[in-house]
Amino acid sequence: MTQEPALTIVHVVRQFHPGVGGLENFVEQLATRQVVRGHRVRVVTLDRIFDSGENGPLPPRGMLRGVEIVRVPFRGSRRYPLAPGVLPHVRDADVIHVHAVDFLSDYLAATAPIHRRPMVLTTHGGFFHTRFAQKLKRAWFHTITRASLCQYGAVTACSAEDEQTFRGITDERLKLIPNAVDVDKFAGAAKRGSRTFIYFGRLAPNKELERVVDWFAGYAGDRAEARLLIAGKPMGVDPDALRERARAAGIGERVELHPSPSDEELRALIGCSGLYVCASSYEGFGLAAVEGASAGLFPLLSDIPPFADTIDRLGYGLLVDFADPTSWAASHSALDSAYARFTADHDAAAVEAAVAPFAWPDVVDQFDDVYDRVIGRTRRRIGAVTVDVTDRHSAAAQILSAAARRQPLLVGFCNAHTANLAQRDPALRDALDGALVLNDGFGVDIASRALFRQPFKENLNGTDFTPFLLGETDQPLRLFLVGSKPGIAEEAAAVLEKGFRNVRVVGVQHGFFRDQDSADLVRRIRASGANLVLLGMGQPRQEIWGKRHVAEIGVPVLCIGALLDFCSGRIPRAPMSVRKLRLEWAYRLAHEPRRLFGRYVVGNLTFLARAMRQKVAGSRI
Repeated sequence: MTQEPALTIVHVVRQFHPGVGGLENFVEQLATRQVVRGHRVRVVTLDRIFDSGENGPLPPRGMLRGVEIVRVPFRGSRRYPLAPGVLPHVRDADVIHVHAVDFLSDYLAATAPIHRRPMVLTTHGGFFHTRFAQKLKRAWFHTITRASLCQYGAVTACSAEDEQTFRGITDERLKLIPNAVDVDKFAGAAKRGSRTFIYFGRLAPNKELERVVDWFAGYAGDRAEARLLIAGKPMGVDPDALRERARAAGIGERVELHPSPSDEELRALIGCSGLYVCASSYEGFGLAAVEGASAGLFPLLSDIPPFADTIDRLGYGLLVDFADPTSWAASHSALDSAYARFTADHDAAAVEAAVAPFAWPDVVDQFDDVYDRVIGRTRRRIGAVTVDVTDRHSAAAQILSAAARRQPLLVGFCNAHTANLAQRDPALRDALDGALVLNDGFGVDIASRALFRQPFKENLNGTDFTPFLLGETDQPLRLFLVGSKPGIAEEAAAVLEKGFRNVRVVGVQHGFFRDQDSADLVRRIRASGANLVLLGMGQPRQEIWGKRHVAEIGVPVLCIGALLDFCSGRIPRAPMSVRKLRLEWAYRLAHEPRRLFGRYVVGNLTFLARAMRQKVAGSRI
């Protein structure tokens, strides 16, 4: 179960159960595991299964292990089926997860102003699985698809090849989450050392099964023990045509076709086999190859990027040029020796360790994180800064817990000025990445409403939050103060010790020290026994310095801006009535117009313009 409240997740995909294939399997695995975690999950799909031989529509509704299935009718080509009936079934979603690039992804993007639901898209190879109309597809990809992606808060690439392909038409919202595999499904089923090759998966044109037959005909030769099993659902490839091809090559008795086997039947076929073979010319990921590896089969795969990545991640396997039917002559000795090493070195435990990175739990966690960020439940990206969504009590508890356990934690605050600085300062962006970042001011609230349709829980500006934090503790806090001009930290220390009964200041340092003095300052902080450092050197220096040294300091470091000046009385704060209206920035501007005009007038307008551009661009992660 998730710690956060359960979500209503709606997956939208053109083909689903009872259809079979890599895409269908992926959505089924993800959806059913999300149900186990307590989410309400629905899959909206088309009401027919393509290439199934069944002409009639499927029932409009169904259930699969807790997943609600809604099937909608469509018109037009199966290459681009028109199904506007999807829209009523996504309106109650907390997040819509669209799979693959087709009419459904384009339509939901075009109707985003109507349904107004946050959306995530997973690439699944785009629409480049076949050679059909490649020039038209490329033109569509760089125009319609590029425009559609602007409505998606995140785009998740399911392979390194997809990441490279989609990088050209999207921005930082693109995140690589490699496809996961149910590694327990066929675990341990293979027959170690067997010379039986097996292909299983869809019997589709891009799988190039004719090349497998031709290659095997050359390889088998006088190897009487070599056999080839081909198993899967026919989807554009006729099993009888493959049988005839094998007979014509003189290996008809050594090639078996098993159309549409059940999982139990497929497991039995794997139990006769030692090697998995696939000559595919295009894969979004290549799920069946990893399923084969999880069974203990040695992978023999075509030399395409997803398969090269799979073999690299596994640490074993062989890439073959199946397009050349004589390549067996060059590869058979390499295959024999590689397969012998695999059989000798990879027992069940070694195979399990090799396929573990492909397993589902971590992938489900990653999608949970993407959903949270797109919705803005736990973190919200405002410009170049990701801001945590929390309240003052939870934030104080997190900081005080780290202080009590003496754990490093960098804490920063993001207001409009911070976001502007981070936009042009990579060092500040890096410093805030991984820090606890609290929302500060009305500007980021406006941006949050525009981008995530809701404000932050409460304003957590540093000058109000830090005194709250110091008053919240019932355990002794030993503070080290760093910042401001010489003498101000000492004055602030006296005020803090007088105002907070559990606070003791154990060291001070003005903020105008040289970089070469940092090592000595870190030693002083550690020797003082401080369990919380207040760092007030102004942005971006305080965040960059804090990021650089927080691990050495070993306790929380709170970046507080001008708080020491306020505590010492050197700079007056706005009256409480002005602060309640969240207009302290205007009060400060009125007192220092020349110094603060650029920050508060020009800067705020620049910030709001960037927020609107982000809203139009659609990126949320």
